[in-house]
Amino acid sequence: MRLLTAILLLVAATCKYKTPDRSNILLESFLFGAPWMAVATGTNCTGWVSTDAKNWKRFQFPGCTTGTITGIVYGESKFVAVGTTNGSTCSVWTGTGIQTLEWTQRSCGPTNLGMTAIAFGSGSAGSEFVAGGITATGTTFAAISSPDGISWSDATITDSSTGGQVMSIVYWPTAQQFVESTDSVQSTRRRSIGGGTNWMIGSATGVNPPRLVAGPTAANGIMRIYNWGNSPSVVQYADDAYVSGETNLSPNIFSAGTPVANAAIHGEGKRTVFVRDSCGVTYLTSISGADTSGSYTMSNCTTANIKSIGYIEPYYIAGSDDGSFYYSVTGLPSDWARASSSSSSETTQKIAGRPGIL
Repeated sequence: MRLLTAILLLVAATCKYKTPDRSNILLESFLFGAPWMAVATGTNCTGWVSTDAKNWKRFQFPGCTTGTITGIVYGESKFVAVGTTNGSTCSVWTGTGIQTLEWTQRSCGPTNLGMTAIAFGSGSAGSEFVAGGITATGTTFAAISSPDGISWSDATITDSSTGGQVMSIVYWPTAQQFVESTDSVQSTRRRSIGGGTNWMIGSATGVNPPRLVAGPTAANGIMRIYNWGNSPSVVQYADDAYVSGETNLSPNIFSAGTPVANAAIHGEGKRTVFVRDSCGVTYLTSISGADTSGSYTMSNCTTANIKSIGYIEPYYIAGSDDGSFYYSVTGLPSDWARASSSSSSETTQKIAGRPGIL
């Protein structure tokens, strides 16, 4: 009995500690399993974390003073966030752990310029994180890549636009390419895993500035990408004909009077949901067009502007400009509940998650 008690106490003590290398990760996985987890990033170095979508805890990213954490993804068993420490200086953060997350600040490697977007991709050529940022010189935009989210290499983007920033980066699994958009021209660049600075010209996007979201997969196995911008319209691409141009949705999901969408996400096997100011939400179900259009108000929304959205099975999660969160299983305008979280002056930027045990 004494031996059994000693073993149990040792196990309990071992699983309490937190450290970036997570040397007891297998033991924790065996004892507890990996819980479902969502992480949101925001302004003023702020982050939020939830293990049920309904209750959120606020935290601060280490080494950050007055910066904004503009992007976050989950891959290679870790969360990787990018942004700035003070509004201009680049930084990367990795979050590891099973029950709780330990955040470690990382160097951006070849650049000191702030990052504004990040994506993770995995294919036959391996796995990679790719982040893009602000203008470096003339028509080049700072970008970095990493196989593990820890050590970063140069992935500079050269485009015809000048000034501004990378608006979005998405990964296309069927094409095994990253696609990025900048905020000055109606064009994009694409790059394979491990491509370094070798970005190929993409398609004209039809809207300005283009913002991209990976959409549903068609019957032939081709994944769609949706693109929207300052005009209330959405166009789509198929990765088997990407260079030849886009297809306009017909009917379009936004009417002329609909406010511009702030963010969008596709829920696997579900809908593509766009969120806007004034509690606005619009959704798209089919591949070739929309089954709804117009301006809809998110149910149970008591905040003014929805700025971010993520999907972690089974929930869509939306974040606002006052630190409030909303969740929905379907993404329909009438199916949102308000989460329990303390309001704040921080604006949410991006949401990512780890599917797991709820």
